[in-house]
Amino acid sequence: MARRPERPNAVLTTGNTRNWRRRLDDTCSVLEGIRRSGSPDEICRSLLAFAGRFGATNLLAGQIPQPGSSRNEQLSHVLLDAWPKEWSVRYFSNGYLYHDPTIGLVCRDSPPFLWRDACRLSGTGATGARIMAEATEFRLRDGMTVALRTVEGMPVGFSVAGESLDIPADYGLVLQLIAAFALGHAISLVDGKPPDRPVRLSTRQKDVLRWAAEGLTIEGIAERLTISRNTVDTHLRVVRERLGVGTTIHAVAEALRLSLID
Repeated sequence: MARRPERPNAVLTTGNTRNWRRRLDDTCSVLEGIRRSGSPDEICRSLLAFAGRFGATNLLAGQIPQPGSSRNEQLSHVLLDAWPKEWSVRYFSNGYLYHDPTIGLVCRDSPPFLWRDACRLSGTGATGARIMAEATEFRLRDGMTVALRTVEGMPVGFSVAGESLDIPADYGLVLQLIAAFALGHAISLVDGKPPDRPVRLSTRQKDVLRWAAEGLTIEGIAERLTISRNTVDTHLRVVRERLGVGTTIHAVAEALRLSLID
């Protein structure tokens, strides 16, 4: 399987480890609810129960297909769908996917972003702005999108939206963690089979990943484990490779989903 280039963020960086720990504790029940979900629809309900506290009423997540894909091919890449049906019909029938500024940012591996910033960040012109404006007709006025990657390196977008969102600035990483966890579980449900071979991590690799999950920087992990910064960086790189992900926060999500760490 092809591996995508590694992205630069090596560990979770919230600027406040204690605050991140509190945010992570707050999501444990969300992750457990997702883990217990037996279908993509149940995953959507668990996610919206969490995101609803910030005003989100809808969500959509899926792999971004290659340009030129047919409408049916585009729809087949959707993994989690709690989106207004009328908007989905218009969106995919009119070929909006490849003119949507949020999709452009997903393909560029942007950090979690708010829709209100999408046109500016993507440099999209009038067409992109018109698509965003049309979405408001379906009560999708405000949203946040997270960009992820599949094992093969294909871009995946995860969006929550509603009339008005009030998401704390430091919740972008939390949503990224939850999105990665949910998408991993959704893929396993759709595939209907366990991974071809179990992922094995050494005790030291698990230790490094646990401290990364706590919000420690590379320097903080090195100090806590009395090892060098380069050793921590190497462990995290190997963990990302073995889990087939591009960022450490995605590695944390996969390790939690696979019960490799607590």
